[in-house]
Amino acid sequence: MGEIGSAASEIARPPLNKPARILLGSWFALGVLPVFPSMIGFRFVPTAEWILKTYYLGVGAGLISAALLLWLALKGIHTVSASTFKKAVSVLAAPFLGYFFGKNVVVIAGPMILALIAGYQIELPFNVAHADLHRSKGCRSPIELQGLPSFFDRVCGAPNDFRRLLKPGDRILVIGRGTRLGVFPETLAISTEERSDLNGEVR
Repeated sequence: MGEIGSAASEIARPPLNKPARILLGSWFALGVLPVFPSMIGFRFVPTAEWILKTYYLGVGAGLISAALLLWLALKGIHTVSASTFKKAVSVLAAPFLGYFFGKNVVVIAGPMILALIAGYQIELPFNVAHADLHRSKGCRSPIELQGLPSFFDRVCGAPNDFRRLLKPGDRILVIGRGTRLGVFPETLAISTEERSDLNGEVR
């Protein structure tokens, strides 16, 4: 996979002038940015309202990025010394990666950066999708939330005693540093619409 990824990065090396390469590199760097906090245990959770509001804009940005990365891959496919199989896999992967990163720029990166720079302690309501999931890669004791995109739809490290109280559709409060657009979870609480006497710290 590492060799294929290396081939993909070489293939996608843009046949563009320097300012265009800088602009393109910055765009995809913003697309990758939301993934890194999750890798070190700081997951960002956007609000369902923000996801709904930016849905079409995010899809548009994703499709444009997918087409651009595919074009770059096709333009650069003959300039790298990789096997035909690796080249084919890289070209096929390009539009999917482009869509993911492009959509992230609009839907996730903006609210995440805002939360990091100008965030404050806030509690945001979310609806529970599943609270009985087993540990997934990089996320133990997860609570999956409704209406959010994959990879950004769960809070990790929730106490098991707290998870056992929840069922699909329950409303919880996610408390942490953020804005009205999203939050880095620190503590969870049952919404006052359900019960207000129970809470759990994200570990």
